[in-house]
Amino acid sequence: MQPHIECISLSKLYSGKKHTIQAVNEVNLQISRNELVLIKGRSGAGKSTLLNLMCGLIKPSSGKVMINDDCISEISNENLSKLLLNKIGIIFQSFNLLPTYTVYENIEVALAPKISDRRRIEMIVMPLIEQFNLSDKKQSLPPELSIGQQQKVAILRTLVKEPDIIFADEPTGSVDEETASEILNHFSDLKRNRKVTIVIATHGGNPETIADQIILMENGFLKS
Repeated sequence: MQPHIECISLSKLYSGKKHTIQAVNEVNLQISRNELVLIKGRSGAGKSTLLNLMCGLIKPSSGKVMINDDCISEISNENLSKLLLNKIGIIFQSFNLLPTYTVYENIEVALAPKISDRRRIEMIVMPLIEQFNLSDKKQSLPPELSIGQQQKVAILRTLVKEPDIIFADEPTGSVDEETASEILNHFSDLKRNRKVTIVIATHGGNPETIADQIILMENGFLKS
C-alpha cells in the first residue's frame, strides 16, 4: 500500500555567519493513511522543522516529501495553496489568531475561500464551537480568552476545513491537563470516525497509547 505521507532522505540546513545547523538530517519516514503519529523529542530536536517540511511550509535542503502522488517539496506555490486549503490542516504552536476578530470570525475566516454562503458557514462552525464548549465565548476577542481557549480556537480554525491530514505542533503544550485531554480525545475521534491522518510534534506529555506510530528525534536524526 502506498504511504499517505513519505519523507525520503529529507534534510534541512540553516546557515549562519559562524555555524551551519543541521535541523533535520537524512530522515526517511512513512506514514499510512488514518494513522495518528507522535513525533517526540526535546526542544531543538528538529520536530517542528520536520513538521513544517512535511506540510510544505519550508523547502528541504535535500530529499523530498510525498503526499500521495504529490511531491510537496517541489510543487508550485499555487498547487501547494490548494492542498493547504482543501486537504492539509496545520495547527501552529503560536496560535496566530487575528486579535481584532471574534472567536466566531477567527474560525469562519478559514472557510471564506471555500464557501460564500454565510448560513452554510454558520451551520459548520457553530456545532464545533459548541462541541469545544466555547458557545459563550463566540463573540469574545482573543485577548479576552484564556490560553486554553485560544488554543481551542486555533484548533477549530483547522478542523472546520475538514482536512484529510492534520499537522499539529505542540497542540497541548500550553494548556491544562483537562483541556489537553479534551483536545487529544477529539483527535482520536477524527481518526476513528473521519479517517483523518494526524501528525503531532510534542516534547512529551501526550499519552503514547493514542498513537499508531511513535517517532523519536534527537539532534535532527530519527532515533527509531
